[in-house]
Amino acid sequence: MNNIYQTTQGTDPVSLIISLLWLVLIFVSMFYGQKIQAWKAAKELQTALEKLKKWNDECKEILITNFKEFADKKITQKDLMLQLEDFMTFVTIGPVSLDPYGIIPKFDHVVDVRDNRYKEEVEVLAPNADTVQRANLENLVEATMAIDYIYRLIRHYLILGKKSKSMILLLQISYQLGLIMSMAKAYYHAAKAFAEGSPIGDGLGVLVAASFIRAVTDSDIKADEITRDTVVQEVNFEDRTIFVVRAKGPGGTVGKPGKAIKKLIDQHGDNISRIIMIDAGLKLTGDKTGSIAIGVGAAIGGIGIEKHFIEEASTGRSIPIDALICKESLEDAITTMKRPITQSVANFVEKIKTAIRKRTDKGSKIIIAGIGNTIGIGV
Repeated sequence: MNNIYQTTQGTDPVSLIISLLWLVLIFVSMFYGQKIQAWKAAKELQTALEKLKKWNDECKEILITNFKEFADKKITQKDLMLQLEDFMTFVTIGPVSLDPYGIIPKFDHVVDVRDNRYKEEVEVLAPNADTVQRANLENLVEATMAIDYIYRLIRHYLILGKKSKSMILLLQISYQLGLIMSMAKAYYHAAKAFAEGSPIGDGLGVLVAASFIRAVTDSDIKADEITRDTVVQEVNFEDRTIFVVRAKGPGGTVGKPGKAIKKLIDQHGDNISRIIMIDAGLKLTGDKTGSIAIGVGAAIGGIGIEKHFIEEASTGRSIPIDALICKESLEDAITTMKRPITQSVANFVEKIKTAIRKRTDKGSKIIIAGIGNTIGIGV
């Protein structure tokens, strides 16, 4: 009894308090742990939503300011905003794909209708803008729509998660919030670049194509529009005929390079010995921006329509395709072109020359396709 009494008397009060706190913590985590996690996730989403709302409002302000400059003088800023707000939720519904046969022409048709609708809306809202300015305004509308959609999507899940008291729903969005916010930030900065008409990282392929022409000839080469918003220029390089395909600038457009390449192959047949494509590609985290990746295959993004035309035309005649990729992040690709990307242009031109010398014969015909958005980049 004496030993027990001594042990009790020697208990450290601090240790006793810590033990009690641990018991309370275990109890709280057992019964209220999920609610605390849900509350924390909801707070994170609320904070992100406030930042997204700020970016969204700023982008819309930029949008209105740019449209107001070219709008009808009779239209008020409030009416202009209402018309733009109506267009913010514009959706493109893809064709049915249960039977995949013939899906490409259907997608091509839907995309063409969508592009025409954008052009019509911009023309109505900015009748005093020229062709280049309208193309840039279309890009600005798309960037603003992207921010607006991300804002409404996060708001939707936050309200739905709170209403349904679903911890899983809130946590799923919370875990992906870092990636979502980095994407939104990229579009936020992209809106500023489009408003200024600045060249963006995605225009690397177009810039390389233009630089190649200037590197191999001193004279001005006529640019013929081979298909909508897409031009081809013919130059000679070391006894070879080079067809340089790219979107028509300096307005913001990506053109129809797939249809252009297909048309050239149909015209020149087996005389086309090789296709060389240059485009921007998403880099892995840790990769150096502006570094070059070399490969084969049709280097072009999008939903696959233009890629289909290139692959179909080249496969039928067994024409090899070389791919040169500039590594960029999403933010690099859609914001003002950064120095490491512009500095890589000369390296791309040299690699194109090397590929032509090593892999093609004299007297042959080659297609060089610079893929990308031409905003701020002229012919």
